[in-house]
Amino acid sequence: MSPTLHAQAHGRQLPSGAWPHIATKRPFVATLRDGSRVQIRPVREDDSSRLAEGLRRLSPRSRYFRFHRHVDELSDANVRYLTDLDQRRHVAWGAVALDESGEPGIGVARYVRDRAAPHRAELAVTVVDDYQRIGLGRLLLDTLMLSALESGVVELTAHVLPENTAAIRLFERAGAQSCGLHGGVLTLVIPIASPERTTRLSGALTALPPAPEARTR
Repeated sequence: MSPTLHAQAHGRQLPSGAWPHIATKRPFVATLRDGSRVQIRPVREDDSSRLAEGLRRLSPRSRYFRFHRHVDELSDANVRYLTDLDQRRHVAWGAVALDESGEPGIGVARYVRDRAAPHRAELAVTVVDDYQRIGLGRLLLDTLMLSALESGVVELTAHVLPENTAAIRLFERAGAQSCGLHGGVLTLVIPIASPERTTRLSGALTALPPAPEARTR
């Protein structure tokens, strides 16, 4: 199990890590280090309001790190791009706070496959400020990497501002290798197709129970 989170002690365990749930795009539930319960599930078209609320919960610094520019709100076109997904070329998993009123969105990890080389994809991970440093970013990243492996992606690339040290540490702990600075942006590549990595990722999510059937939001 990943050291950055622990699974709930109850509920049906997944027989082989999170493979069955991630392969079939089904939600599951995890408990973060501070005891917060989250549901991890694919992002849906009707998540637009959650996305907008999550953007408002990001500090200006976190927004700048995510978009590499100052952003106060997203256009309708950007919201559609980030939520109306085919979950094949553009894949995104979101985190919903089960213990908060309205179960708001608190984090997203996504990748977009390269059209010319679909075994490669660009990734991004975003977590609202008050849920950072309690294991959610790593949980989302592990989920995304398993999803990528299931879909035949073997390499993920992240473009990160050098001052975003938390993201750099997150990706480096996942095995990222630096490809240097380009235009003031650091390029990190995570090779994910190896038996050792598959075993680690699968083991990290082994005990996570599925989301209750009633929770489909």
